[in-house]
Amino acid sequence: MKFIGRTIAISIIMFFHTSYLIYYFYRDGRIDIPDILGYPLFFCIAYWAGKQYDKATFFSEKDPLTNLYNRRFVMYSFDKILALTDRSNSKLFIMVIDCDNFKEINDIYGHSKGDLVLKTIGEALVKTTRKSDVVSRWGGDEFLINGQYKDDSGLQIIHQRLSEEFRNLYELIKLADEEMYNHKWKKKESQ
Repeated sequence: MKFIGRTIAISIIMFFHTSYLIYYFYRDGRIDIPDILGYPLFFCIAYWAGKQYDKATFFSEKDPLTNLYNRRFVMYSFDKILALTDRSNSKLFIMVIDCDNFKEINDIYGHSKGDLVLKTIGEALVKTTRKSDVVSRWGGDEFLINGQYKDDSGLQIIHQRLSEEFRNLYELIKLADEEMYNHKWKKKESQ
């Protein structure tokens, strides 16, 4: 979560409170103790208000399940990404990742396991992409990656890393599924 709201709120409140103290110091020639003690109180109020703004901004840009950017953020920032691509004389890429047969995962193993799969996919996408790439959950079981590349070899490297990571992830899920099946089978035999 960013600190923009907290920084702005604290700056504004502290500026006005300091201005208030300076005005009364020049007018009366003194500053009262309660006015000085107002600093911590106003700081706390400003921090709290700024944090509420930061939370609202965070949750309007992020998917709560995967902590990736959401569709709203991508739509809002797409023009900025496109302009940056033009300025840096690079090309824009957009990759759409769709989880085939995801409904079956939810139906067979339950929604909590489906959520875990979505989180794991999101983590794998973040792990294999660059910090400059925007990884988002487009909706349901679809993910989107957009970013810049200078030449085709850069794009191939990203694609290769993603393919390798998903191959490893698939093998891990497959092993876990077989282990769970074997555990259920042994349990039935012992009864």
